[in-house]
Amino acid sequence: MQWLSVCSLLVLLSVSARSQNQICTIFTEAKEDGFKSLILVGLAQNLPDSTLGDLVPLIAEALAMGVKCCSDTPPEDCDRDVADLFQSAVCSSETLVEKNHLKMCCEKTAAERTQCFLDHKAKIPRDLSLKAELPAADQCEDFKKDHKAFVGRFIFKFSKSNTMLQPHVILAIAKAYGEVLTSCCGEAEAQTCFDTKKATFQRAVANRVTELKALCIVHKKYGDRVVKAKKLIQYSQKMPQASFQEMGGMVDKIVATVAPCCSGDMVTCMKERKTLVDEVCADKSVLSRAAGLSACCKEDAVHRGSCVEAMKPDSKPDGLSEHYDVHADIAAVCQTFTKTPDVAMGKLVYEISVRHPESSQQVILRFAKEAEQALLQCCDKEDHAECVKTALAGSDIDKKITDEADYYKKMCAVETGMNNNAFEKSMMVHYTRIMPQASFDQLHMVSERVHDVLHDCCKDEPGHFILPCAEEKLTDAIDATCEDYDPSTINPRIAHCCSQSYSMRRPCILAIKPDTEFTPPELDASNFHMGPELCTKDSKELLLSGKKLLYGVVRHKTTITEEQLKSISTKYHSMKEKCCAAEDQAACFTEEVVQNSRERISCFIKR
Repeated sequence: MQWLSVCSLLVLLSVSARSQNQICTIFTEAKEDGFKSLILVGLAQNLPDSTLGDLVPLIAEALAMGVKCCSDTPPEDCDRDVADLFQSAVCSSETLVEKNHLKMCCEKTAAERTQCFLDHKAKIPRDLSLKAELPAADQCEDFKKDHKAFVGRFIFKFSKSNTMLQPHVILAIAKAYGEVLTSCCGEAEAQTCFDTKKATFQRAVANRVTELKALCIVHKKYGDRVVKAKKLIQYSQKMPQASFQEMGGMVDKIVATVAPCCSGDMVTCMKERKTLVDEVCADKSVLSRAAGLSACCKEDAVHRGSCVEAMKPDSKPDGLSEHYDVHADIAAVCQTFTKTPDVAMGKLVYEISVRHPESSQQVILRFAKEAEQALLQCCDKEDHAECVKTALAGSDIDKKITDEADYYKKMCAVETGMNNNAFEKSMMVHYTRIMPQASFDQLHMVSERVHDVLHDCCKDEPGHFILPCAEEKLTDAIDATCEDYDPSTINPRIAHCCSQSYSMRRPCILAIKPDTEFTPPELDASNFHMGPELCTKDSKELLLSGKKLLYGVVRHKTTITEEQLKSISTKYHSMKEKCCAAEDQAACFTEEVVQNSRERISCFIKR
């Protein structure tokens, strides 16, 4: 079993052997604690039905092997094929095979066995909730008693239920959770501190997972070209001091990591990621100009990649013009576009991105699509300069950015002016109007996602960076919704938007009007159940009850006015207040709901 633990590490992180063998290189760079953490992630992700106790001896064996591989006479097996070694070790243990349902995979060989392991890993259910948590006092006691053991248990539990997350992401999440406990365990009101910070922590985790999932969805649906465009914008905004050539080389390497990382092939994924970060951090020319990157390259090997992904935009280079004028050198643009259209479009996207870190990727891509059509139409014409000007006469990138930013600022003003429940309910009404065919659970999730995005972005990115924060996250939410639910089962307009080009999905959904052709189910007072439980429910349960009421009402009349909804809401709260104060709450609700609710709701809907 010794080689199982070694291979589990290499499933996470594999590098080319130079002066050292693979395992020694990792052991040296990650250091002992990082080395053990990486092994733990790999074991838990591939063997989720094993206990932590099953894995502890394997981690100890791997640690011993790390020492041996860094000795003067390392065993030859330190450089054996990683995937084959890992799978052979797993398959040699009847206990592990049986516990983790891997018999079918172990009956295969070579590439078929590797693919079977990846498919098996991809089907393991995901759970971000961390439900089985102890009270804060107990967690603090365990955390203070043995910090490393506590973090190890967290990594184990989180890894086994999030098998498609990259190891560096899991380790960053574990580090953040440890920071929550460090800050709260010294407080007198540790539970209150923990509850508050845990909610923020879990939202951050969910956002990060959604972001990674959305990138995989984009790659699957649109391919390398759109992923490359997104990454070119993202990193040009972060590192405007880097040249187009430098950025292009960096982005090509980033894109090369997407397919293996999204498939769960962590051998290739982590090898490509490490090679990328090593090469970027070795480029002294770029480091001397990119302050944020330079700071991240000082982090340890385990956390450098996460640091680069999270870094804020650097200052723009001296002498960079405020606006990019595509018409200024249109002859050269057309010449490049005619020979190598992707290079010309990449240069255009780069020039806009370095000047506009306050823009979303989607706004830049929408403009780039219009510019590409203009170049296709005009570059082979004699009067190409005038042709391009005419074709882009109504398309100004600066105006697009300003208009979209203003839209989100107005949305933030609305969100800030309402309490959390009111805004989320308004989103429930909006999305029920445009897709009443969707189930309550689907619309509940959509309204919750939109609320969380705007709440976080309006709070954390006020003003200048509200647009990239909100539109990127809303687009991620749309991608996830289109992927999770078959849009054709909702309605043709949603299906149409889900099949649009990447940058047009959000504007497409935003333009959908209330569905007036939907035939609602027969009106039934039981659809609007209200009883004594409303008097004891907590705020989350009350929000859910209120959203269910709105869902039922709006489905029956998608064009119901705000005044009608307000009137129904007033009646609802009056009934709740009256019956919760009654001596016999159940009898009061029965009388109000059964005898009167259907008539009241029906009356409002039919107006």
